[in-house]
Amino acid sequence: MNLKALAEVVGKSVPFVMTLQKKYGLTACAQYGGGYAVLISKLLYLSICAVPTKDIKELLKRERRLLELLKVDSIHNCKDWFESLCSMKSGPTRLLLSGYDIGYDLADNMVQTGLDFSDRDRELFHDHEMGSDALVGLKLYSKIVDKVCERVKVEVPVMEDALHWCREIGEAECVGA
Repeated sequence: MNLKALAEVVGKSVPFVMTLQKKYGLTACAQYGGGYAVLISKLLYLSICAVPTKDIKELLKRERRLLELLKVDSIHNCKDWFESLCSMKSGPTRLLLSGYDIGYDLADNMVQTGLDFSDRDRELFHDHEMGSDALVGLKLYSKIVDKVCERVKVEVPVMEDALHWCREIGEAECVGA
């Protein structure tokens, strides 16, 4: 789908989607897949839940980095690999934004390390020597997820009240307008 179709799928204008892309450093493409629309929707939902932009950016950065440490980026040979793998699937073993299943409950702080799906140039230092192992990545990711989820939990009652009020005014005042 093109940018206009992407905007329609997420229920926003083209300039709004472009602003979101720039704000969160997302890849701009000529054609977008369904996963890209899912990611835009999730970023929008977090914004609606009053999650601070800096926390959303941190979540996006940590999740992308964790998937790189798990070598998931090597499965998808495209510049928008992260955006393209996003799905609405959720659960205790799935990452928040991408919906990627890491195979373990996130609360356990365990990952299956050592997976590599493609040839890579050898680094000067090993990942563990640089402090970039998947377990450290998971712990950093879990920390920001907990913060974001706490914010969302606080906002749920406010959103329920807002929806109730919107329905009331929609039925009473806006129907005759």
